[in-house]
Amino acid sequence: MSSASLFTGGPGQGATARPGGTKVTGPRGPIARPAAELSRFPDVRRARGAQWNGREVAVGLDETTFATTAHPPDAVAFEAETARIVRETPWPPASAAQFRVLARELLIARAPGGEFYRSPHATDLAIPVGSGTMAARVFRSTTPTGLFVHLHGGGWTVGAADEQDGYLEDLVRGTGQTVVSLDYPLAPERPYPGQLDDCEAAVRWLLGHPGEFGVNAVTCGGESSGANLALAVALRLRDRPAERPLRALNLCYGPYDLTLTPSARAWGERGGVLTTERIRWYTEQYVPDPARRADPDVSPLYAELPGLPPILLTVGTEDPLRDDTLFLYARLLAARTPVKLLVVPGAGHVFNLVPLSLTWPANAHAHRFLAAALAG
Repeated sequence: MSSASLFTGGPGQGATARPGGTKVTGPRGPIARPAAELSRFPDVRRARGAQWNGREVAVGLDETTFATTAHPPDAVAFEAETARIVRETPWPPASAAQFRVLARELLIARAPGGEFYRSPHATDLAIPVGSGTMAARVFRSTTPTGLFVHLHGGGWTVGAADEQDGYLEDLVRGTGQTVVSLDYPLAPERPYPGQLDDCEAAVRWLLGHPGEFGVNAVTCGGESSGANLALAVALRLRDRPAERPLRALNLCYGPYDLTLTPSARAWGERGGVLTTERIRWYTEQYVPDPARRADPDVSPLYAELPGLPPILLTVGTEDPLRDDTLFLYARLLAARTPVKLLVVPGAGHVFNLVPLSLTWPANAHAHRFLAAALAG
């Protein structure tokens, strides 16, 4: 649920210097999709030769998937470092606003040279939402195959559309899609249902205006709380269709049960970005009323799940929200919804936003899924 930017720079967050990275948006233009070498992120490129133990269920999921011997050393080190920072960060914060300031300061402080990567290709967009607008960040493909609507993570409370530019650039290169990342209003100032209503309105507008991006097909997804919002929006679109359907959902380690699944309840302070206490705090900001946290509109695990587009679920074995994804996968299978599951041994929360040996293979897997959904 917590944003990677709180604790380390990942692709787009400055963990490694990238050519063209600046503190402010620079020269703008579409992103080309090269025939090879889809990522310009040096650490990720080097990691491609590393052993990849990600398990798609079609390949087989068994007890070896969860064996600690499968954990890459860099992933173990990342989890230990983030756990240290979590322990040293005063909790709970005095306010969500204060927490956002701290998150941004940590993001900048941990980036090389004190600046984090912001894409020179990104442009700004104002999407009509109700009586106002929602800001969004656009990454255009030179030859767009579709439009991917991205919802960032951050426990509904922190994070922004400009904190994962490199990750989204790589998605453009890997899929050929133009990406629109929504800067949706945050809780607790904009809790449920307002935050979800705004996200739904923005996605509906994009579904109604794909021609403005030179495409016909629209996909959607997000990380952590962004995955929760993306799935909740998809369920609303199923029940009240837009001008065109979503073609696919790419959902990474989302919280799908706000009453907390067993893995989230039992995690405690075991390590990594999230603790059980923090998960509860984020949930309280988004849905203050405990009686509403099992509502299918905020906890999609309890929703009726037929009629959704094809879905890819990704989660690491060392994520306190692991059960959310595993349980949702089983429920989607029972609902006969097309679904694929990727479980990554040794990966913790937000792993695919950080330059680890696990990062590129997992993200490339998602790119192939989205490309296939658009081609099908």
